Amino acid sequence: MKRLFFFLLLCNTISVFSQDTEPQEPFNYWEVGLYTMNQNLDIENVKKELKEIYPTADFITELPKKVDQTLIYMKPVSDVSKEYPVYGIEYLNYFADGFTQAQKEKLLTTKNALICVIFYKNDAFLHTKKLSQWVYTTLKDTDFVAYDGESREYFLPDTWKTRRAEAWQDTIPNISYQTTVHSYRKGDYCRAITLGMQRFGLPDLVIENAACSSTSVANDLLIITAQLMAERPDFDTNNFVIDLDAIQNNSLQKDVQELIFENATKKATIRFKEATRDEGDPFNLLLEIDFENDNYTNVQAYQDEIYRKVFGFKDELTSVAHNEEIIAASERAKKRLPSMKKIFNNGLEANYSLLLKAPFKTDDGSNEWMWIEVVTWNEDTIEGILQNEPYYIKNLKSGTKVKVKQADIFDYILQKPDGSYEGNETGRLIQKYGN
Repeated sequence: MKRLFFFLLLCNTISVFSQDTEPQEPFNYWEVGLYTMNQNLDIENVKKELKEIYPTADFITELPKKVDQTLIYMKPVSDVSKEYPVYGIEYLNYFADGFTQAQKEKLLTTKNALICVIFYKNDAFLHTKKLSQWVYTTLKDTDFVAYDGESREYFLPDTWKTRRAEAWQDTIPNISYQTTVHSYRKGDYCRAITLGMQRFGLPDLVIENAACSSTSVANDLLIITAQLMAERPDFDTNNFVIDLDAIQNNSLQKDVQELIFENATKKATIRFKEATRDEGDPFNLLLEIDFENDNYTNVQAYQDEIYRKVFGFKDELTSVAHNEEIIAASERAKKRLPSMKKIFNNGLEANYSLLLKAPFKTDDGSNEWMWIEVVTWNEDTIEGILQNEPYYIKNLKSGTKVKVKQADIFDYILQKPDGSYEGNETGRLIQKYGN
């Protein structure tokens, strides 16, 4: 399935905020850093430009604890490495879209920057749209780089223009361009969180305990939910309707159409609860999508139900006799299982997941072979999350937590963050000889 939004979390943050400056009461703000490549901006001229955009704004020299009007904080930086350091090259490989290697290396050596933070109580969309346009005006025709302190991304002038200044339909932002989703393994499962909703006066959204192989679809759900929040901010946290056809932003609506299968209902009703804060989370209200449901044996099963309602699914049943070639491929896979067990129990790297194919007894006593995502692997017993929708087992659903024996495993897939994988040799042969 094609997916739009998939990211890697690095928890430490570059920000003017710290725990002791966290606001005493909610207000909206947006932090933007301009890395000016060893050039100093004329601060008085910058103030004049911003005053034209925000005529009633006051300039402040310290971060506020309370905001009753538009306030602008600015800080020129002459030693970036100490006062406003750029993330390392590995981070830039993920969050500096469109940069050449030379541009990344140049950014890492810059000395000068200007930190600008705008605070506002109301009219969040108007404030952010104006600031994004001013930043582009400042960037264009330069080699400057912008840093979005809320989404934690770096931008060249052209990418800022596309993903910030022009990512609007009238007064409504395209949230898929304006935010990011960070995803990372947490214990046996994965966690996903939006970054960047603070500046729109909206909560950031969290999904906990997601099957790691479902991270991409979880990220899509978060972005779509965030877009619907932006378009109808009077939402009900106990009865929030996800309706893909109701998305007003035309560019996102077009992208969403590429995510859905024909059997999607494109609708689901969810509820939220206050999220538990994790290291690196934004200083913002966090809402977690609540997947606790007594009608499902585990939260991942209900998550999967919501994903399938909203996006639909495509599970192909392939019937084939296990010929000598397929059996030989399975034997090769089985020989790799001890090393897969070791890799898993040593701790999978970020955004890796391990899937195993195992037999499940059907209602008529035969076997249906399906994939599980491994959650725990103890001796010969493996616990995992079922990844397929059964055809011949009435009381079993995709997303259910199941147990299988290592001795019964037929094949494996080690999924990697870049979309590549190791294993599934039998799957390729089954497609060749099946049906």
